[in-house]
Formats: sequence, C-alpha cells, structure tokens
Amino acid sequence: MKKCLGCGVVLQNTDKDALGYTPKLENDLCIRCYKLKHYGNLINSGKHQDNAKLLKEIDKKNGHVLFLIDFLNIYNDVMETYKKIKCSKTLVVTKSDLIPKNIKKEKLVKNIKDIYDIKEDVLLVSSKTKENLNAIEKICLNNSTVVFAGFTNAGKSSIINALVGSDITVSRNINTTQEFIKLKVDGIDIYDAPGFINSKVYDNVAKSKIKPKTYQLANKYYLNILDINIASVVDINLTLYFDNFITVSKRRIKDNLEYNLEIPANNDLVIKGLGFIKFSGSTKVSVNIDRDYLDIRPTIIGGNYEQD
Repeated sequence: MKKCLGCGVVLQNTDKDALGYTPKLENDLCIRCYKLKHYGNLINSGKHQDNAKLLKEIDKKNGHVLFLIDFLNIYNDVMETYKKIKCSKTLVVTKSDLIPKNIKKEKLVKNIKDIYDIKEDVLLVSSKTKENLNAIEKICLNNSTVVFAGFTNAGKSSIINALVGSDITVSRNINTTQEFIKLKVDGIDIYDAPGFINSKVYDNVAKSKIKPKTYQLANKYYLNILDINIASVVDINLTLYFDNFITVSKRRIKDNLEYNLEIPANNDLVIKGLGFIKFSGSTKVSVNIDRDYLDIRPTIIGGNYEQD
C-alpha cells in the first residue's frame, strides 16, 4: 500500500471525501497534502488524534525520541507528555530564530531544565538558521531508529526536511501529519510522528522574531489581546512575548471584575498557542477565558533582562 509522502496516510482513489484520496495512485501526495503544499488550502481537518495511543506507538518504535516543542509553547501539559515517553530522548526547542535578543539562550536552557526538572539534554534548534542541526544529525547517526515527536505545529516536519532533504508536507494548520512517516536515510530509520493534540489551545503560529512589548498596567485598565482581556488588581509591569502580528491594546475598565488567578512575582502567564506574559511583581488577575487555556510557571527568561 503506497502512502502519501506528505502526511503518511495510505493513498486511495475511490472515496473523494476520505483521507488519502488522490485521482491517480501513482501520485506521491494525497489531494489534501497537494492543496496544502501548493495553495495553503486545508480541505479537511484530518482524523482525531488519540494522545495516549500515540505515546504507546512512539515507545513501540524503541528508538531515540527527539521531542520537539516551540519556544512560545512551553507549558506543563507539554512537558508532562514529554516525561511520559519511556525511550531515550532529547528535548528540542524549535524555532530558536524567533527567540528575542533580550533572552540569553544558555540561561533559557538552564531555566527550562530547572523549572521542569529535565534530566536529558535540551537543544535550541532552527530549521531556518540551521542552528544545532548538526547536533540533531549527530544524534541520528548514533541511533539506528529516531522518532521526531511533539505537539502539532512544533516544527517536526520542517526540521526533518531541513536535515535530510525530504518533502514532508509543512503547513501552519494543526494535525498536518496524519500517520507515522518513515524515512530510510543511510541505514537509519527516521520517523515523523503525528502531532499530539491539545484542544484547549489557540491556533496560532508565530512568523518572525518575537519583539517583547512592555506595559505599565494600572489597575483601572486591562489589556485586550485578540478576544482575551487581562486585568491586574494592582498596578504592575508586564512584558508580552507574542507573535508581532497580534494586536494588543490597553483599555479602561468599565465593569466590576473578579480577580481570581494569583500570579507570583517573576512568573509567566502562558496563553497556550499564543505565547506568554512575564509579571514583574505578584498580583491577582482577571482573565476572561477558560482556565484550561492558561498555565503559570516561574519565568523561563530569568529575573533580569539581558542584552546580547
């Protein structure tokens, strides 16, 4: 059975509405991947991903797992999934080219390891600038089987394509890779795993280097970010780490708010799928979205702003 080179689904030419459809079985891509690749058009969202089942399938490969996560989406749910993987593994923070200049990369790695108690190596990698691709290549050469895993949109397919010159479908849509895609490179089995899915996450992919924005937020005002409103019970300084194309505005509070989320000093409020906000001091905040979309952690960028 021939599989789509873009998403890993078995190709078929009988059901136009089913996954894997292609008019001609000699094609390398299903129609879904073809339209994603050439037109950026998503014709269906793909199949539902079972995270528990995916974990078991990854462990069954019995290889070294490169678990990818992008800089803006480091939060507890993701790290807990990483820790459940039983194979030898490395944590890979992708899209390092987006990391702002005010963040020292060595300190970022140390903070991630300390905050989440990571015993394994942590690498900062970029498919655009090729940062640490040589380290990824070395890991592959030292293992007969390597599995690229991570949450959807972490950049797994982009890293593999940059590493071995493959043509796996890459898009900003979630759940692009549908099944395990196996590549045989210099005798090494390389797998691109489907992405883990978190339903309580904003669907946004940053496009350019993050430019931190600092606000002095008085308690009479709130910040509006997309459909999210954030207010603090006390005057406080905030620094936002979001995609530069996301509009942020400061507005005056008109209604009584309930402040029910405590943020300790020098902690980050993570909005899953968007980025994070660093709080300089402790406060209580009001946020108008489901708590499951949020996470609180000690800041991963350290206590002081540092310039390269």
